[in-house]
Amino acid sequence: MNAIFIDTKTAEKRFAVKEAGIVTRFFVEQPSDISEVGNIYLGKVESVKKGMNAAFVNIGKDKNGFLQKDQLPAYIHSTDPRKKDMPISNFITEGEKLLVQVKKDETGIKGALLTAIIEIPGEKSIYMPEGKYIAVSKKADESLRNKWRKIAHSLKAEREGFIIRTEALSGSKEDWEQEVNQLKDTYASIKKMKNNVKAPALLMKKSLFDDEITREIMRLKSGELYYNDKEALERLKKSLQSIDTLNWVLYFHQDKEGIFSKYNLESELEKALKPIVWLSNGAYIVINETEAAVVIDVNTGKFTGKQAVSETVVQTNLTAAKEIAKQLRLRDYSGMILIDFIDMQANEDKRKVQNLLEDLLKKDPKQTRAIGFTPLGIFEVTRKRTRKPLSQTLKTKCPACNGTGLIESPETICFRLERELFETPADGHEAVLIEIDNKTMETFKGEGNRHLIRIEEFLHMKIFFKVIKSDIFTYHIRQFGTVGEIKAKAVDMHTGI
Repeated sequence: MNAIFIDTKTAEKRFAVKEAGIVTRFFVEQPSDISEVGNIYLGKVESVKKGMNAAFVNIGKDKNGFLQKDQLPAYIHSTDPRKKDMPISNFITEGEKLLVQVKKDETGIKGALLTAIIEIPGEKSIYMPEGKYIAVSKKADESLRNKWRKIAHSLKAEREGFIIRTEALSGSKEDWEQEVNQLKDTYASIKKMKNNVKAPALLMKKSLFDDEITREIMRLKSGELYYNDKEALERLKKSLQSIDTLNWVLYFHQDKEGIFSKYNLESELEKALKPIVWLSNGAYIVINETEAAVVIDVNTGKFTGKQAVSETVVQTNLTAAKEIAKQLRLRDYSGMILIDFIDMQANEDKRKVQNLLEDLLKKDPKQTRAIGFTPLGIFEVTRKRTRKPLSQTLKTKCPACNGTGLIESPETICFRLERELFETPADGHEAVLIEIDNKTMETFKGEGNRHLIRIEEFLHMKIFFKVIKSDIFTYHIRQFGTVGEIKAKAVDMHTGI
């Protein structure tokens, strides 16, 4: 049985996926992680820089977005053979209003990277009203890819383009066409909105969190879905009703105990942050994250086996390969992954391990490639980078060891405190005293005490802090009581409701 557990009760949003009773994925989104990528704006061109072959576009942010010449529909569709040498001013003018989409978030010094080649994503394909080209998932063989290119061409208008996802390849042409028509309707509604607003304006806001949940729902097709946000659950029900092929049973979680606690997912999440993973046969793998790569070392541990040494080594490596494929997705590692399997002398044994790992990685929804053994015996894997791994979301560099280790970040500690407050019976008390380090307290309060006030209003309780010195980010809920009792013991005081 498949199951998805969605926890959106606090400012930190997270979900877990179980397949056949085994946790296969965690996704955590903290407020600082929320991305603008995919958002569509009606922008206004503020300046055109010929020397840079780019334009700066006002999308209503502190910094103007950056739009390059080759990201303009006028450039894409130009048939002039000299267009590469033409200045950007031939394709866009100052003061012009146009639809743009965020490709990369703004940074401290740079505005968002934009494109005017809009993409409307679906489960089976991405529709590009001005894309011009057709691309098919590389996970299919060439004959199947050619088949889908022909299907796409039959539906494609002159300026349009499609990216056909892996999910489309096993389905029917009719299902794919139905989704494409829905994506076209979405784009038509965006264009209609464009005519009724003043630039700059946000026309479509993407939610990576919601998109990832939808992707898992569509991928797994059926199972149980647990949610603790009633409004979000109702929205999800409506969106799923229109899709006949899905069979999900939805549950609204009302217990005081959190979803992750009730279904033992907190402990599974903690395991997914530890470097050592024990295997079923007593062997283990050690996972180390470095700046350049993720390095995984396989060890026999307690497993000696009853066969010859070579057979024990192969069996351990095969078992490790299965676990490594699981951990890559569970921890959301990306980039270069280097696996140091236990040394195998026979090429046949190496092929067994390589073939198994290749087969397992083909099932990974994220683009993953098994490169193979290097001359030094290290197995190389690459996995497409789309966001930072789970450990970097939930942890930060340890100040006590100059960054050579990781500890839980103040944000992670804050959201744990928030969940604990929500789940702890207050028995009508007016206030609570929390001992906490200064950095975690400031993070918990939020800018202008925004988070603190929101939580106090939800709990109908005053929150007081006693600041403690600590080498790590931490807290302790010390006492519930009246405002007078708690206020007398608190060093740091705030006003809430």
